[in-house]
Amino acid sequence: TVVLKDVLGHSLEEIGEILETTETAIKGALQRGRENLRKLAAAHRSAAPRPVLNPQNMQRLGDYVAAFNARDFDALRGLLADDVKLELVNRLRAEGKEYVGNYFGRYADETHWHFTTGTIEGRPAILVTSPDRPDGPPRYFILLDWENGRIAGIRDFLFADYVMDGVDYAPQPPSSVDPQ
Repeated sequence: TVVLKDVLGHSLEEIGEILETTETAIKGALQRGRENLRKLAAAHRSAAPRPVLNPQNMQRLGDYVAAFNARDFDALRGLLADDVKLELVNRLRAEGKEYVGNYFGRYADETHWHFTTGTIEGRPAILVTSPDRPDGPPRYFILLDWENGRIAGIRDFLFADYVMDGVDYAPQPPSSVDPQ
C-alpha cells in the first residue's frame, strides 16, 4: 500500500480497487507500512565484513597495473588465458585470447587514463584516473578474474562510468602490496 500510495500516487479508492479491499484496511496498512519503514531507516546497520584480500592476487594486479601504465601490452597479452572473456560493460562481450588481445590496442591509442590498484566493494580492482590527476578520484574501474595465474576475465567499466556513483572504493598503494 505504501508503494501504491506514496510512490505511484494512487488514491485510496484506486488502491481499494487494485487490492480488492476497504478504505479502512488500506489506511491501517499504510500506517503500519510507513511505521515499519521509519524503523528500518532508523535501525543501526553493521557493515558487511570485507573479504580478505589475497596477497598473490593483489601482487598480480599490481604487476598488471605497472605493465599497463608502461604500455607493455605484449606482456599483458601474454597473461591472457586461451578462453579469456572480456566485457566492456554497455558495449561489447568477447571471448578468446586472440580477439581479447586486440582490446589492449584501444588503450594503446588513448592517453586519457592512469591505472592504480585498489578495491571496489572490497574486491581487488584497477582504478582508472586521469593522468593529470593520478591521485584524484577514479573515473571508472576494471575487474579481473584470475585462473591458474592467467587472466580469465576482464570487466571494464569504461563505457559505464556511472557505476562510480556511490560505490565503495579504496586506493591500494603499490607499496602496500605484499607478495608474501
